[in-house]
Amino acid sequence: MTENGELLRAVRDAWAETLGIEADAVPLEEGFFEAGGNSLLLLLLWERLNELTGRDLRATDLFLHPTVRAQAALLLSADGERR
Repeated sequence: MTENGELLRAVRDAWAETLGIEADAVPLEEGFFEAGGNSLLLLLLWERLNELTGRDLRATDLFLHPTVRAQAALLLSADGERR
């Protein structure tokens, strides 16, 4: 999964699955908690993103990158390292 649009869709789909809403309803620029998430759901999202991408993100990475766009950018980063 290297294409930006594909990754953005995958992150948005993971949010939709986690929040129990349609992907089209997931905001790209709104934080996870503002979009209706909570701490438990954030951990489920963290697990899902790790499964989808094969990355070893920390849950705190999702606090530092709270939006769909920010998480996709993090996952797309060339080296995949945490910031």
